Amino acid sequence: MPQIVVNITEDVTRVTVAEPAIVATNRPAVVSAAASAAAASASAAQAAADRLATELAQQGAEDAQGAAEAAAGAAGAEAATATAQAGIATAQAALADADRVAAEAAAAAALASETAAAVSAAIALLAAAAINAIGTPGAQGFGVGICPTALPAGMGAMSGYNDLASANYGNYQYSDGSVMVWIPAFYYKWGTGANGVALNEVLIKPESFFADVAAANAAGYALHRAFYDGGAVQRGVFVDKYLCSNNGGIASSLANGIVLTSAQRGTLATAKFNSLTGAPALNYSGALASAKTRGANFFCSSRFIFSALALLSYAHARASTNTTYCAWWHATNNFPKGNNNNALSDAQDATVTWTYDGNGTYLGVGKTGSASTLAKSTHNGQASGVADLNGLVWEITPGLTSNGTNLYILKTSATMKNVTGSNTLATDLWGATGIAALYDDLGTSYQVWRETGADRSISYGAATQVFSEATSGNAWNWAGVGGMLTTGDGGTNAFGNDIFYDYKPNEMCPISGGGWNGSSGAGVWTLNLADVRAGSTGSVGFRAALYL
Repeated sequence: MPQIVVNITEDVTRVTVAEPAIVATNRPAVVSAAASAAAASASAAQAAADRLATELAQQGAEDAQGAAEAAAGAAGAEAATATAQAGIATAQAALADADRVAAEAAAAAALASETAAAVSAAIALLAAAAINAIGTPGAQGFGVGICPTALPAGMGAMSGYNDLASANYGNYQYSDGSVMVWIPAFYYKWGTGANGVALNEVLIKPESFFADVAAANAAGYALHRAFYDGGAVQRGVFVDKYLCSNNGGIASSLANGIVLTSAQRGTLATAKFNSLTGAPALNYSGALASAKTRGANFFCSSRFIFSALALLSYAHARASTNTTYCAWWHATNNFPKGNNNNALSDAQDATVTWTYDGNGTYLGVGKTGSASTLAKSTHNGQASGVADLNGLVWEITPGLTSNGTNLYILKTSATMKNVTGSNTLATDLWGATGIAALYDDLGTSYQVWRETGADRSISYGAATQVFSEATSGNAWNWAGVGGMLTTGDGGTNAFGNDIFYDYKPNEMCPISGGGWNGSSGAGVWTLNLADVRAGSTGSVGFRAALYL
């Protein structure tokens, strides 16, 4: 029988038919035997002939059968080949389908992965943009947030106020055009190295992290002093994004504004306090009445608020590793930049510049909010933050005073919108009556203040503990104005080597941040206690704030 061998390779099908040997090849031997038989006997010959005929007939039949079988085998081989080829085609089609299905599955998996990532990112953004959340240090949107309640009359949310990626995130606008930033209440824990937080590191938690202040205190966290007013916890505070400028008689927070000050600067006759509606006093105390030109509930922003912004800057600096969400980040000079080099730039970052205010005398003074990279000038390194805390002009920031002997710190029961600027009433920030009603007495010296008993200028920062970790009492209140411990001075880059002016004049009026010529001594921690209520200069202004 024929043997059919089918060889299937990837691209060719080969069929080989192997036929058996034909018996007729042995015929000569058969004929020779028949002839010998014929010589012996005719009958035998006949018998041999008959036998040969039979054999030949049988052989022929076998040959015919073999040929038929061979033919059938060949036909079968052809059919098998066709079947094999059809099978191969089917297999190849199946492989193609499998490849297509695999590709579709891979694409679906990739899409599912992308979708999951997008969902996760959306959830993270929603979580990060939670109502009244201060955010995560180092992350997008940190340091500002969304107001949790109905807005005050005249206040409206700006486009993008709830979008972490927006320059207007957490930004609101009052009816006069003033842009204000909502700073949500937050808890902090200052590191001692022995309280679970490394020395001089700080942890920040949102309002929602603890059930209440008592629970936070029990965990070693304090609600920042900026979030007490009128004896009550405040859920946050609106702070002017820009220093105040004259907007038709109103002290407004406007980008590219010419800063209002407590005396005329150069030729700018309308950029002084007494050019506003009602002609507020042309001295530091006039900042309180100037803030009221916007509305009765506005007040001159306090040193507590200024210090809270400084602390947020510090936490953001410690958590950031690049400029992605912190434009002023730097391996060494890691703090908000400002108009402080007397040449419309920053003494430690010449890449950021301000637009000249045109006063004609002091050529280094810029307009507020005019930084070429706004985010480099804000407390959180993002365009959403509070601008120009470092340099440009000093800010009047109530919260401390002195009678020339003792230091006094504002009580948490004081209501900022009600305080006044004279020195006789119980609502006045100065004078014996006001001091008795509004302040706690810290004594003739307290922590680093008057440590040596002499007037001096010292720098923020040390290798030892800088601020108290206290969660209540005078030590907490002192930390709330950015007051250092006795171990906290000496100067470090982490605090910008900012200056603390250690003085105790009668009717002390704290000013913060430094001026346009303050160089590296200006900054978000800088605090000057040498000035007084009746002081008047073209380099001292203010910004307003508003509690709910």
